[in-house]
Amino acid sequence: MLLKKVVLVLAAICVVAVSQAQTPTERLQEAIALYKAEKLPESLGLLQGLAKEFPQDPDVLQWLGFVHLKMGNPTEAIPPLEKAAELLPKNIELLNNLGGAYMAVEQYDKALRVYGDAVTLQPRFFDGWYNIGIIRQKQGQNDSAIEAYTKALIIRPDEPFTLNNLGAAYTSKGMHEKAAECFVKAANQRRDKPVFAKNAGLALVRLGKAAEAIPHLEAAEKGLPGDVDTLAGLAQAYSATGKTDRALQMLEQVVKSVPNDATLWYNLGVLQGKVGRVADSIQSYRRSLEILPTDQDCMTNLGLAHMQLGEFIEAESVFNRAVDLFPGSAEAKLNLAAAYSKQGKYAEAIAMWKIVIRSYPARHDVRLSLANALYLTGDNEGAAYHYRQLLLGNPKHFEAMNGLGLIDYRANRMTDAEKRFRDAISANPKFVQAYNNLAVTLERLNKKEEAIRMLKKALEIDPTYGEARKNLERLQSSGR
Repeated sequence: MLLKKVVLVLAAICVVAVSQAQTPTERLQEAIALYKAEKLPESLGLLQGLAKEFPQDPDVLQWLGFVHLKMGNPTEAIPPLEKAAELLPKNIELLNNLGGAYMAVEQYDKALRVYGDAVTLQPRFFDGWYNIGIIRQKQGQNDSAIEAYTKALIIRPDEPFTLNNLGAAYTSKGMHEKAAECFVKAANQRRDKPVFAKNAGLALVRLGKAAEAIPHLEAAEKGLPGDVDTLAGLAQAYSATGKTDRALQMLEQVVKSVPNDATLWYNLGVLQGKVGRVADSIQSYRRSLEILPTDQDCMTNLGLAHMQLGEFIEAESVFNRAVDLFPGSAEAKLNLAAAYSKQGKYAEAIAMWKIVIRSYPARHDVRLSLANALYLTGDNEGAAYHYRQLLLGNPKHFEAMNGLGLIDYRANRMTDAEKRFRDAISANPKFVQAYNNLAVTLERLNKKEEAIRMLKKALEIDPTYGEARKNLERLQSSGR
């Protein structure tokens, strides 16, 4: 059973770049010195006084806006920055700060216009292209975001934040190979950023590169302890690389933090089943179905787990519900038929198999089950029909040959039965049941020595085949 794939969240880190300008006035220099000394309130107070005294001085205005921005007051920053930009429309640093203020208050269209002006004036302005990428990404325009981030990377080829955000944009487009490449580069550039490692690991898991994902996810788990997406990704990667116990440990942590996620409970059930904790897997599947009652995969696994424990009545109940919920599902009907068959409810099983075979006449496995059940219930004619249909599809179908041989044996047509069983052995020399059936037939034809040889041959192939051993002991003890 394959793990479902769990939903993986990729975080884009967005950083708006701001910069500073200078003016020669002595009082402005004092305000700048206060800013550099990290005395922002004092710097702001002086700048506010200067702005009242010199309302048209662009340097004062842009510094006032910049300090407001650094103090986390983007709304207050915008008016002086806008006024400064009117006076200095080609100042790249000023445009960058104004764009940052617009972004901080989510006025993305205005920010986009300002950054567009900046990159028109200076096409190799990294911050402009980077922030355009962020805005387009926030607007869901991932093609435009990819274009902007790509231009930013031409200027700074290995800038990790740009690589990470570009990876997120590629992911949104379903371009997972490109996304993984970006995330891995970002993670390798900044090993101190666990979110980069997380994104790289999850992208690699999505591509089925579990072994490559594990080092990134383990690094992320150290930096983001308890992060649900990281733990779930690790569980999937560990499971895919055969580290089932570690995968189970991860998922058991996750479901404690996210107890209402049906997929996580389903995956936990799968892993518990893999390590032989079938009873626990049943509880996990039931918990998953409490959250999402119409999950057919989970219902199927729950029923199969009951079958594994020999709880056929419980399995029948689960599969019956699946048939009710998914009337077009052949799998649901076949599982129900198997549960019926295990309980000896052959009439009910036959009904299910007949429904499926009418829709899928080429399902030879289903036809064989149907033919065998018809034989067991004494319907020789029905069984023979389906065995012959199997042989029409595959003239070397040894199990169909064996089935027809059993019907001949039941009808006391021993010569015909002998031929059928010999044909089955010829088609599959390892098919031990045919040797046993041929031996019993030969016994009826007074060919005891040959019958004994057939039984010995069967036991050479499968020493544990009890029916052949029992018949051999009986024949050998009966004398010549």
